[in-house]
This record gives sequence, C-alpha cells and structure tokens, in this order.
Amino acid sequence: MDDEREKNLSDLQESIDKDSYDSEIQNVNEYGTEEETAQEEPVLEEAQPQGEVVIAEEVISQMAIEALKSVSGVLPASSGLVANLRLGRRPTSGVKITIEEGTPNEVVVDTYISVKYGLRIPDIAWDVQEAIKNQIENYTGYIVKAVNVHVQGIHFAENKLQDQYADNIQ
Repeated sequence: MDDEREKNLSDLQESIDKDSYDSEIQNVNEYGTEEETAQEEPVLEEAQPQGEVVIAEEVISQMAIEALKSVSGVLPASSGLVANLRLGRRPTSGVKITIEEGTPNEVVVDTYISVKYGLRIPDIAWDVQEAIKNQIENYTGYIVKAVNVHVQGIHFAENKLQDQYADNIQ
C-alpha cells in the first residue's frame, strides 16, 4: 500500500512539475526571458536644452530685495556710495550679487541691513538668509552658496508709521 501511495505522490509531483514547466515555457514564448524583457523596457530620454538661460544680476538682486522686505523688523541699508555709482546699473538698495567665474548657476549674496531696535540680531540675520536663499533658489534654480548679512545699523520707530514701514516694506 505504501508503494502504491509513493507512486501516486511521485506521479502527482511529475504532473505538477510538467505543468509548471509547460506554463513557464508558455510565458517565455509569450513574453520573452527576463533578460529580453529588461532590454526592451522603454528608456525615458532626457530633455535636451534648446539654448541658454541667463538671469541678470539685477533680477537676482531684486528677488533678494523682495525677500529682504518680507522679514519683519528689517530695512535695507546702503551698501555704500561706491556700490550705488556702478556705471550703467541701478542702485541695489543694500544687496550685492556675485556670480563667480566658472559657476554661472551659483551666486553669493551680500546684504546690508538695519535691524529694528529690540530684536535679536542673530535671529533676524538667520531669517534674512533663509528668505533670500529660498527666494532665489525657488525662482531661478540657481544655487545660493552664501548669504552674507552685514548689519550696518539699528533703527528706532519714532512713530507708528515708521514702525509699520520697518515691519512691512511694500
């Protein structure tokens, strides 16, 4: 009886193996081997640039100024008389942009500010750095290597109007 049972189990196993093998052969015939299907997968082509995009320093400077204005308690300060006398360029209102040679998509920002009296200067400087970095990187795709904050003074709110101006330069 055991011999007959073993033979039945053996026949059953052979049948299962044969069915599995036949199924595998059918899949290979229908879909190809793993190596073949891996080679046939579509490859996404990378977009090829159609030209060059150049963003002027003045545009980046204006973005930095707008970001600077969004920080409460900060006023742009002049980066000096010499900075405003650059030939052929508008005054930068306390922001200087440097695009280093050989790295056209990397910028360094120097900003010159006045902080409202009573605010913690390191916290304000951090907020200025984050605001400028995020603004430029999000809108230009450029990498901001550094935002140097030069605190050139503090200002006092003499009246409510000046206080509002310092908090919300529009």
